[in-house]
Parts: sequence; structure tokens; C-alpha cells
Amino acid sequence: MRGKLKTISGLAIGALFIYWFAHKLEWRSVWLEVREADWRLLGLAVASQILTYVIRSLRWKTLLAPLARTSFKALLRATVVGFTALFLMGRAGEMIIRPAVLSIKEKIPPSATYATVIIDRILDMVMVVIFFAVNLVFFEYVSGDVDAMHLFGVIRITGVLLLGVSAAGIYGLSVFRSRRQGALSFVDGRLQWLPARISKAVMSLLTTISEGLSVFHDSRALTVTLGYTVALWILVVATHVLVIRAFGVSAAEIPVSGAVFVMGLSLLGSVIPTPGGSTGPFHKAAAASLAFLGMGHNKAASVAIILHLVIFAPATLLGFFYVIKDGLSFARLMRIGKQPLSLDIGAPRPAPAMTEVGAASFVDAKKGEAVAARG
Repeated sequence: MRGKLKTISGLAIGALFIYWFAHKLEWRSVWLEVREADWRLLGLAVASQILTYVIRSLRWKTLLAPLARTSFKALLRATVVGFTALFLMGRAGEMIIRPAVLSIKEKIPPSATYATVIIDRILDMVMVVIFFAVNLVFFEYVSGDVDAMHLFGVIRITGVLLLGVSAAGIYGLSVFRSRRQGALSFVDGRLQWLPARISKAVMSLLTTISEGLSVFHDSRALTVTLGYTVALWILVVATHVLVIRAFGVSAAEIPVSGAVFVMGLSLLGSVIPTPGGSTGPFHKAAAASLAFLGMGHNKAASVAIILHLVIFAPATLLGFFYVIKDGLSFARLMRIGKQPLSLDIGAPRPAPAMTEVGAASFVDAKKGEAVAARG
């Protein structure tokens, strides 16, 4: 029942945003703008977006290295199917589907990969905030509209505050990793009032997160991970720039810094949970930010529509291809992904990727078996 209410509310919110976005548009003008766009630049934008999935998969491989050895092909498949789930069901769906797809191909328990997906998303969030906030420092916005200048000032302050919050969050995760034993013991003691199954599931997830956070204390892994993250978001910015340029907008009208501004606000709009890859909120936020920078209302709507397609269509099509090819279904993947984390507690991990803690536990268990056998 709760799932149905969530779906209905998401559809209702999406419908309201679509109406807000579309009700004053001149659709003939919108179509003419799309038809006259430079499709060569749009093709490059699609290629740029596809490369982001490749880099996401390589970054995920680095994050998973302390936990399991995985193939790039399986990671790419799980990544694009996960983005298909994001388009259909929102970010929560991707968080469940991506580990489930990987567990089928690589036989890795979903609970072993949940934490890396969470860390993956944290890295993206922090990098977006850094790009957006730093860009605002150098981005010069001049308007004769006093209200518009005031709004830009508020946006700039918000960006700086988000940058501070992100830095504090990264520091907190680093401290949690360095003091994980004490922190886990403390949390475990405070969860004793919960049913054993739930508390074990929570502790399993937190333990896996603490292991996944080892990337913050491994200089090589951290450098590689940050390198992939920077490259990923440079490509995302390039996608936005190429789509805007495809509509005949010059660098003098909207520079690269303007494209980063649009990217930040459109991603902020996509946080609102509606089906279809935040259809409605994304379009309204992207079009509003472009109009804020001086683009005409109809052209801004055209850019927003194509930008949404470029970002979501490649992964969605690839994801459906893999789902059909492998005989999967999203219902089955959701069942696998929603299995209680406690079911995977103590599940053996691949020997080549066994952590120090896991190795010690394995040795202790073997000693216990030997003593029992002698007894």
C-alpha cells in the first residue's frame, strides 16, 4: 500500500511540474528549435554521456577492490541497468537494482556492494557541489533586474554553504573509518532495543560501509577514485555544453561557467522524486536556469527536453537491452536487492579480495573447527 501511495504521489508531483513547465510554451516554436539543432553536436553529447557510464564502472571497480574482484563487463552491465531503474523508479530503485544485477553475474551478496553504491553517490554529490560552488565564485552574472541579482546572490551563498557541509561530511566519514571499531561498538550497543534481525542488518551495512571507506585511507585508491570522479563530471559538463551549443548558443551568450550553473540547478531539480528520471522537475529547473541566463523561453524549454533525453536515453536503452538479453526482470531484481542484509552476514567473500578483518575471522573459525574435531 505504501509503495502505491509513493507511486501515485510521484506521478502527481511530476504532473504538476510538467504543467508548470509546459502550459505557456509555444510548441511549434519548440519543435522548430529542436529540428534546427546541430545533430552532430548532439551526437557528441550522447557519446560524452556514454563515456560517463564507462568511467562510473571503472570507479566502482576501484571502490569494490577491498571487498571483491569483479569484471568490468559485469560492472558496466549493472551500472546501465541501475540507471534504467533510476529512470523508472528513482534513485532508491537504482540503489537496490545495481547491487542485485552485480550479485547475479558475479555471485557477490548485494549487502557487500550496497556500501560502495552509497559511497559512489556521496562522491558524486560532493563533486557536483564543488563544481557548482567553485564555479559560482568565478561566474559573473550581470542583470538590470534587481530581483534577479538578489536571487543570484542567494544561490551563490547557498553554494558556499553546501560546499562547507560536503567538506564536513567527508571529514566525518574519514573519522568514522579511522575509528570504526569504537564507532561500530557504540552503535551496536545503542541498537540492542531493536529486533535482532534489524540490528544485525544495520550493523552489517555499517560494517560494509566502513570497509568501503578504506579508499579514504589508501592514497593510491583515493587518487584513482578522485581522478575518475573529476573526469566523470568534466564529461557531464561537456554534455551540457554540447547540448547548449547545438542550439546555436555561443560561448559569449552562455559560457562554460553558465553550463555548470545550469547543470547544478537541473540536478537540484532532479532530487524531487518523480518517475521518468525526475521528468517535470528536471525540465523546469533546467529551463528556468537557462531563462535566468537570458535564453528565450521556448528555446530554453527545447534545450531542457533534449538535455533530459541525452542524459537518460542512452543508459535506459542499454539497460533494457541487458535486461532482455539476460532474461531478467525488474521485479526479480527488486526481490533480490531487498533481501535482508542480515542474510549475508558472514557470507564468504572471494579469497583474493579478503580483507584483514575477514582473514582474521576466517583463521579463528578454522582454529575453532580444529579444536572441535580433536575434542
